[in-house]
Amino acid sequence: MASGKKKRRTEEENREFNQDWTESFAFICDTDGVPTCLICHDELSHNKKSNLERHSTTKHTQFAGKYPIGDARKKAVEELKKKKQPAKFHAK
Repeated sequence: MASGKKKRRTEEENREFNQDWTESFAFICDTDGVPTCLICHDELSHNKKSNLERHSTTKHTQFAGKYPIGDARKKAVEELKKKKQPAKFHAK
């Protein structure tokens, strides 16, 4: 049962990392365009908000509880960014 439709490729969707996701989900984008978690250093394969959100809510629920969105989380994310290797990541 071939439908004859061409499969979508995520590389063709031109997804870009949104800088708001750094504070919201504690992710940064490395020089290769790969989203990387600041907490556990996992790399996700696609720049999709749903993937970053799922990772944060399933693996780092304590972080979200300890640092609610706002100034506390902003400071915590900045500290995590300082601990990362600065040469590998964008300084946007």
